[in-house]
Amino acid sequence: MPYGYEKYRLDKGISPNTVVHEVQLIRALFAYLRKTYKKSVEPHEIRPADIQKFLQQQQETGIKDSTLNRKLSYIRQWFDYMWRIGRVPVDFMPKFEYGEKLDLTPADIHLDYEALLAKKTAVLEADELSLTAKIFFLLYMRGLRLRDMTAIEVENFENKGDVLSLLVEKKDGFTCHLEFTGNEIPVLQDGINRAIFRCTPYLLSSKVKNEYTVFQLGSLSDYTEALSAFVGVPMRSGDIRFAYVHYLYSVEHKNLEDIQRILGVSLDSASRILKESLTRLKAPKE
Repeated sequence: MPYGYEKYRLDKGISPNTVVHEVQLIRALFAYLRKTYKKSVEPHEIRPADIQKFLQQQQETGIKDSTLNRKLSYIRQWFDYMWRIGRVPVDFMPKFEYGEKLDLTPADIHLDYEALLAKKTAVLEADELSLTAKIFFLLYMRGLRLRDMTAIEVENFENKGDVLSLLVEKKDGFTCHLEFTGNEIPVLQDGINRAIFRCTPYLLSSKVKNEYTVFQLGSLSDYTEALSAFVGVPMRSGDIRFAYVHYLYSVEHKNLEDIQRILGVSLDSASRILKESLTRLKAPKE
């Protein structure tokens, strides 16, 4: 990414998945500007009207208002960085307002966690699903964020015979302890053995320049789309995280402190996630 933006965001601890989308949007913005002006455009040449028209074009593709607002946030972040490194003399984005009022009410989540959980054995035994897809399924079902999944190292597993335990260390300093049993263990053990064979510390990895390194989220859709087709519902980590919390509270009768410990987050974060899950979770659509 020009101007070192991608590294800057990753160094700030931003989720790699978020950075991927940020970079894609900025590239799309510059492609739009090149097409509009029939030449390359420098950051300091971009005007508020350009952002307005680019966002209108994005909106015309049919995306949700919440998605458009997220794209606007990405552009604000990028302009702030451009100002910090001296590529633009003035950052006009803090005062920028999109021409139309956006409906930012969070969308309902139509997902039955118990029904998805009932498909676990089928997923883990499916010949048509890759090992990586199966591992993602197990981690999604435990409510992990993508940035935490991709950072898992095999040395954080401990085999206790009937239980395979995992300590997930998070960038914000919190930790969570997960325990896997039964048919979950062989799948994760295969993942551990694969990592050892690949000479990488990461449970999930990608091959970059003939070496295996941390998983590249650009290929994530290959696995989530396969899982979605198999289980019959979209596999979105955020939605499943909310559904998991709803399940912990409503079915397993966990209290707020239990949920905080299980997720490995602050009490404020656990409270927010619980409240939102109780508001947004709805019965699956027929």
